[in-house]
Amino acid sequence: MDVLEGAWVRPDGGYLILIKKAAADGTLEASYFNPKPLPFAKAQAARDGTSLRVSLELQAGGYAGSTYELVYDAAGDRLYGTYYQAVAKKTYDVYFTRK
Repeated sequence: MDVLEGAWVRPDGGYLILIKKAAADGTLEASYFNPKPLPFAKAQAARDGTSLRVSLELQAGGYAGSTYELVYDAAGDRLYGTYYQAVAKKTYDVYFTRK
């Protein structure tokens, strides 16, 4: 899980996920920056077969109910998946690269 630790930037907007700690049980100590910091209401990682999945939920700053569902790509050292923007009720394909 510790491979997730670090700063991850979304190239299409400069949004940043900072994962300070990834515990063995999958609990993540993480924050979101757009550009001001927002805490995640839920931040969890889990193994799914050979995949490492990351689930993040925002409940602050006008993002209530917005979520990221991401998978770690070891070969590319990136996180990719979807972002559900709850206010607009739209889902977007996104990815983050290590900063």
